[in-house]
Amino acid sequence: MLRRMRADGSNTVLAVDMGGDKLVWSRFNIRPGSVKQAGNAFVMRAYDGSGYLDLLEDVAVVARKESLTVGISLAGPTEGTRLVASPNLGTFTEELYDRYGGDFTNLFQRVKLANDAEAGIMAASLEAVRRHPDTRDVIYVINGSGVGGAVLRDGTIYATEPGHVELHSLLNRFNQTKICGLFGAEYVCVDHVAASRAGIEDIWYQQTGKQLTGIELSQLYRQHNLLAIELYDGSAVVMAHVIAGIVRAFALPRDFSRVAVVCHGGIFGVEGYGDRLLGVLAALNGRAPKLLLTSEFSQNACLDGAAIAAIAGLAEERN
Repeated sequence: MLRRMRADGSNTVLAVDMGGDKLVWSRFNIRPGSVKQAGNAFVMRAYDGSGYLDLLEDVAVVARKESLTVGISLAGPTEGTRLVASPNLGTFTEELYDRYGGDFTNLFQRVKLANDAEAGIMAASLEAVRRHPDTRDVIYVINGSGVGGAVLRDGTIYATEPGHVELHSLLNRFNQTKICGLFGAEYVCVDHVAASRAGIEDIWYQQTGKQLTGIELSQLYRQHNLLAIELYDGSAVVMAHVIAGIVRAFALPRDFSRVAVVCHGGIFGVEGYGDRLLGVLAALNGRAPKLLLTSEFSQNACLDGAAIAAIAGLAEERN
């Protein structure tokens, strides 16, 4: 992709990132070797994807008028240009199927769709290779509304959906009982314990009866609130198991040689969270990697990745 970007001329694409609490879209200018956001990003905040489709219809008008390819990053399993499911975007999913049969090609003339972790790993991998040219494989994990992940192994990207893996009871400190629900799953999953919103915020509410945001809870954590400390510690332990599980599932080197681990989400910037994660990971694998945080190189790695996906779509059209 770096070689392609350096060889190609200038292009403009539209990129969209849809998460559980906000939709962001922006133009991106593609210059040889770089992807740069053009102007301000447009942000819509909502839960459950309410109102997302109306905004996307406006984006589609812009794309048609300017003949631009659209890249989309979306939280949930995808198949081609179709949304398969999205537990955190229930309203949007229903509306997309009602109006467009669940397929983004019925809304946009030229579109590339990627799971948010797949999109994010595109941007993360480019940065990892820029920093460490000997990088061969990349593990990318997200912790926000839910837990997501992807792997770049031997030149192929795999979506992993670790947030919907069944959680071992030993990692369920507060006896969370909320079931996963994805594709009818009736077990407690990683999401509902480790994720900032679906896990930490939910368990805090169960324990205290008070609804707080992740930012408010992280502030309590910094003020040494014991429940907040336990919640963040439990999340870090589970995320360490997620990474170790990905290493095992994809037969990656346990010593992380030529493997970059990139983390996306504000929770990884909470003081002490990354250290705890690395400590557990070292105990599980014998060695811990260096973590690369997307906040170090991007305001929104998933949005950047959506732009890169659009570039790949342009290359496919030319070929």
